Amino acid sequence: MSDRERLLRESLDRVRVGDEAAAEERAWRIVAAAGAAGVARPRRRGRRRAVQLALALGLIALVVSPAGASVRGWVADRIEPGAPHARPFLASLPGDGSLLVDSVQGPWVVHPDGSKRLLGDYAESSWSPHGLYAVVSSGHELAAVEPGGKVRWTVTRPGQVGLARWNGPDGFRIAYLEGDDLRVVAGDGSGDRRIAAGVARVAPAWRAGPDHELAYVTEGGAVVAMDADTGRKVFATPAMPSGARPGHRSVPGPSRAVAADHLSATARRSVVLSLQWMGGGLLVTGPDRLQMLLGAKGRPLWTWTPPPGSRIVAASAAPDGGRVAVVVRAGRTSRVLLRSPAGANRVLFAGPGSFAAPRWSPDGRWLLIPWRSADQWLFLQPGSGTAKLHAVARVAQQFSPGDPSAARFPSVTGWCCTR
Repeated sequence: MSDRERLLRESLDRVRVGDEAAAEERAWRIVAAAGAAGVARPRRRGRRRAVQLALALGLIALVVSPAGASVRGWVADRIEPGAPHARPFLASLPGDGSLLVDSVQGPWVVHPDGSKRLLGDYAESSWSPHGLYAVVSSGHELAAVEPGGKVRWTVTRPGQVGLARWNGPDGFRIAYLEGDDLRVVAGDGSGDRRIAAGVARVAPAWRAGPDHELAYVTEGGAVVAMDADTGRKVFATPAMPSGARPGHRSVPGPSRAVAADHLSATARRSVVLSLQWMGGGLLVTGPDRLQMLLGAKGRPLWTWTPPPGSRIVAASAAPDGGRVAVVVRAGRTSRVLLRSPAGANRVLFAGPGSFAAPRWSPDGRWLLIPWRSADQWLFLQPGSGTAKLHAVARVAQQFSPGDPSAARFPSVTGWCCTR
């Protein structure tokens, strides 16, 4: 580390961030103070790089400090995406369990020691409740595959299939979409049947427990919860007004190479981005709000809306059901917020560009933030009082071996399970 970097780091560590205007002024004074303290003035050609380095160090120093939210937004708009000193490859996972990652080549299983295995030529994947299998799909085929790659069974349908989700904890049911039909198959591949029609391309969500209760989104934007075995509706929210409906009927299934991006783009056109059961209720994520539905009629228990000028990109509930990590985008800056049981929000990380959906470790101690614009994965501890951050660079290339020109940023579909 050079004298300039050391001086800047020490100066930034001494900062105590307050309101936004004061924080911005203090950050500017730190950079100016470094030059006044005897640091050699950079040449014109290197001046921009030196300033970017100072701002990058400041961003990392403030990464998990609640008081640093304001200055993080100011810094993020002025640097290129990417955490400094990121590891060039994924050596190991900071927490227990294995990742499931969808790439251009197909789904990969990433083990705790960092070793990877390609499951096959499939478009997308999702874990079984205990990580013993992955349910994968591509084109007209749905299959259950062991983490080692062995196929246990397959189901073939006339239409394009996808967005399969395995129920827990018993693992007796798998829900998936065929076109705009919602279907359910047993965990052993038997008893495939349709249970609903006119369904939007949003992944269905199982409620944990023995009742096989399933939630999905209709093409009109209504959220429905039903018993997948009997067909009995538990609740259904009102549909959105016609002017706000998604309007994407019978979306053709994507090819393997574009599945993740296509389904993500389709979901963004919907009034609902994702569904997830947590803490006895159903978390409904939309671009303009988070809402917890609870009770026999699915009434909102609470609703949270992002600040003006912002939109919600994704949300992920922690395994304990008491916290939600929310990605919010405003202009060129993205932020990851942590919503607590008390309803307070804390900024965990902010940076320029876009973040994909966060993924929690099985024990809830770590949060993986895929930083698409920087081609990095960030692992951080939301409950830590210090800025404990691990960054991994060149993620796209690591999941496209042998063909760097075709590398695309992969999609992390799950982190499972503590054994």
